[in-house]
Amino acid sequence: MNSITRSVSKFRTAIIAVVLSAAVVASAAFVRIHDDRSMSSNLPAFSETTVAPLLALDRATEAIAARIIPAVVNIHVEGKTMPSRASGQGQMDPSQIPEPFRQFFQFGPGEMPMQPQYFSAQGSGVIISPDGYIVTNNHVVHGATTVDVILNDKREFDGAKVVGSDPNTDLAVVKINATGLPSAAFGDSSLLKPGQSVLAIGDPLGMDFSVTRGIVSATGRSRTQDGSNAYGSFIQTDAPINHGNSGGPLVDAQGDVIGINTEMLSTSGASAGIGFAIPSDVVQPIAESLMKNGKVVRGYLGIDVTDLQAAIAESLDESGLHGALVNQVNGGSPAQAAGIQPYDVVTAFNGHKVSNGTELQTLSGAAAPGSVAKLELVRDGKPMTISVTLGDYAKQGSAAADADETGSGSSDATPKLGVSVAPSDNGSGVVVQSVAPGSPAQMAGIAQGDVIKQVNRKSISTPEQMRQQLSRSPAGKDILLLIHNANGDFIIPVRPR
Repeated sequence: MNSITRSVSKFRTAIIAVVLSAAVVASAAFVRIHDDRSMSSNLPAFSETTVAPLLALDRATEAIAARIIPAVVNIHVEGKTMPSRASGQGQMDPSQIPEPFRQFFQFGPGEMPMQPQYFSAQGSGVIISPDGYIVTNNHVVHGATTVDVILNDKREFDGAKVVGSDPNTDLAVVKINATGLPSAAFGDSSLLKPGQSVLAIGDPLGMDFSVTRGIVSATGRSRTQDGSNAYGSFIQTDAPINHGNSGGPLVDAQGDVIGINTEMLSTSGASAGIGFAIPSDVVQPIAESLMKNGKVVRGYLGIDVTDLQAAIAESLDESGLHGALVNQVNGGSPAQAAGIQPYDVVTAFNGHKVSNGTELQTLSGAAAPGSVAKLELVRDGKPMTISVTLGDYAKQGSAAADADETGSGSSDATPKLGVSVAPSDNGSGVVVQSVAPGSPAQMAGIAQGDVIKQVNRKSISTPEQMRQQLSRSPAGKDILLLIHNANGDFIIPVRPR
């Protein structure tokens, strides 16, 4: 038995040795094959010099995102509105949303009964002070009865307060009761150049605290999706902006907020690489005014301006000149008192170069009422400087718009809608010629070209008839207007001044 056991043991040892030897040989063969395949690859090898710029860009983006994301918030709102046009289920009535921002909501055709409708929506915001002040879009919180804020660290603050809002710039400030919060700093948007890298941060399509990267595509954009001119200029970016990004920050390579994302240009409803942000040079003074006064205090010149087109400049013998062309000077305005005239070309405002009408509007609006502004302009080929004591837009600007509302003879007792009208071609109703920014008409969704057919169920055909019906409206009640446009007839309630 002992000899048999020893024989079996020797045989087992030999088998194990053979197996181990085969494994070693196979492993070596695999390594040789792998090395041969690697050495035979015809792909170019990467060097540290090649990948260094990409790694540096990634690390910079990561650092910027890590710095700013803690100051970005999710804003959830709920409210109630009285619709007069069809609105999608759970959405706000379009008549309650300023025209340039209706793309963020979905609506259907037809009319709806005059009954309250509840809505909910969400957007983004950015904390601008450690004690809880948050900047967002007006269209995010407009009409809200409750505003809830969720921080990046998942803390929730119910019942946030809307400190103030400004429909003209689509900005609003919300306040939560907290201290020691991470906050973002504003950068200088006037230094932006096309091609600079930017990040857009927010909650697109409900995806909390997302970051997208792109560049500044253009600056000084004044045209929005519906073709109207909103107050101030826009930064155009290809950093993807989608539903829910509204109110979130656009950040530069320094990690500073250089814009507030506000809208996108799209035919499909999804990002097409054309997004717009309100420049920080507009946002900062508006936010400070809302925090301090609960409203915007804006300077008033009293002129109607457009960009100086090349053809017009040539006709004026001013080829190569850039600036804002004065089309009209309002009667009794600061501009009229200072001697500004139609066909003047404004080239600078308080030392700041003016390249177009939007820039002049932004600069004059940011100046304090009562302050003296120096306008550099060209008249009949001669440069000159004119000093203007600015008025208060909230007083003079809206009053001037109302004075032209229905033609001469409008009484102070007549409710003010903020529109100018003219007789229609077919004698049915009156055609809206212009809508004053921030007016009740604009807030109700009335646009240039709409035809007002009835006031409080009474048919009208002239501006005077409209004025008469407005003067008979009960004080403190909404005025019902029957509006006709390309989408059909709609009944719109408007709360006058």
